[in-house]
Amino acid sequence: MLRTVLAGLITLCTALTYAQAPEQDQGQALINDFDDRVLVIVNEDVITQSEFEIRKRALLAEMDQPESELPPEFAENVLEGMISDRLQMQEAERRDLEPSEDEIDFGVQRFVEQQNLSMEQFIKSLVADGQTLTDFRATLKDTIALSRLRDYYARARVIVPDYEIDGFLAVNGSRMNDVQYQVAHLLIKDPVVNAVKAERVRQEIVETGDFAAAVAQYSEGNDAQSGGVMGWRRPEQLPEVFVTALADTPVGGVTKVLESANGLHILKLMDLQGERTEIIQHKATHILISANTEVARAQAAKKLRALRERALGGELFSQLARIHSDDAVSASAGGSLGWVTPGDMVREFEDVMISLPLNEISQPFSSQFGEHIVMVEDRRQKNITEEMMRMRADNILRRQRADREFSQWVRQLRDQAYIEHVVAPTES
Repeated sequence: MLRTVLAGLITLCTALTYAQAPEQDQGQALINDFDDRVLVIVNEDVITQSEFEIRKRALLAEMDQPESELPPEFAENVLEGMISDRLQMQEAERRDLEPSEDEIDFGVQRFVEQQNLSMEQFIKSLVADGQTLTDFRATLKDTIALSRLRDYYARARVIVPDYEIDGFLAVNGSRMNDVQYQVAHLLIKDPVVNAVKAERVRQEIVETGDFAAAVAQYSEGNDAQSGGVMGWRRPEQLPEVFVTALADTPVGGVTKVLESANGLHILKLMDLQGERTEIIQHKATHILISANTEVARAQAAKKLRALRERALGGELFSQLARIHSDDAVSASAGGSLGWVTPGDMVREFEDVMISLPLNEISQPFSSQFGEHIVMVEDRRQKNITEEMMRMRADNILRRQRADREFSQWVRQLRDQAYIEHVVAPTES
């Protein structure tokens, strides 16, 4: 079938949802009636006449053009394209990028569902196009593998320097992240004289929750008469010191005291529009006892329960971690893992860490590394919008560069390959 249609299946091939039915045997029984001679040797592989005919029929169906109207070089171009694909397939196989049979099963099922056909109807449509289910599965396998090879090239062989990302975001950043802040503002002039006063005012706002009253009493800004409300502002319409502080301020929250050339500022983020990506980070400390057998795990858990009781009895957790933890890196820091971002730790560790109340020590639990106890000292929200935007920009630029450079890489594969044209394809 058509590669342009099959390409849409690639991202769906992640799990088995379709068990191969007897209809596949029916498709496999539909044998192509061609002289299956070798046309080209490509390294240790070959391209045969029957494979050429399958590719040619698929292209003719896609072009919707009679074979009699094709240019004389059509057959040669088809064969050259097959050689290029075969080299890429060999590279994909070498890098273990080929889809499994389960993934192909899943892709076939989703394609059939999207066409609103039964499997029997689908096989009949393939036969009408001169193909079999085996042919379709082979084409799907190639399509997925070649797409993964392009992904591999973009990830592993393309490097985007920081200055290109910076330039891309300078031009496209506002369009990629259309965020706006509704801000209220309190200004206290003369930072040298009023630094202590500004901290006292901020503490009063935190305790009372009444930002407008504080503005009315203390603000020296032009917007004090309106409760300090500045209205909606895009990041580029605010001083950089404001944008940096607002990035990590929750809606309804108050910034720390900020200093600029105009004085001291306290901001309240009243509302937010647009995309802002936040995560919860945990400041965690742990003790690991390595174990890889059931007996060793039981002994490690017993030791950790004893260490937990000692910590609950008043001994410093950090001192116990330095002496007893098998995680040499964190043990040297008193068991501290620093601020842990979601995805940094294995699932078993993360599940316990997320559910644990602050400053409580967990019961022993297992991971692939052994037995642990963990204590969470603090949690915070972290705004990772900028990191996400840089990641998106990096992906866009990688794709653009990969699209430009991939064909050159394939030509290099060809230059290094053994290719022998045995005979020209015959006309069907």
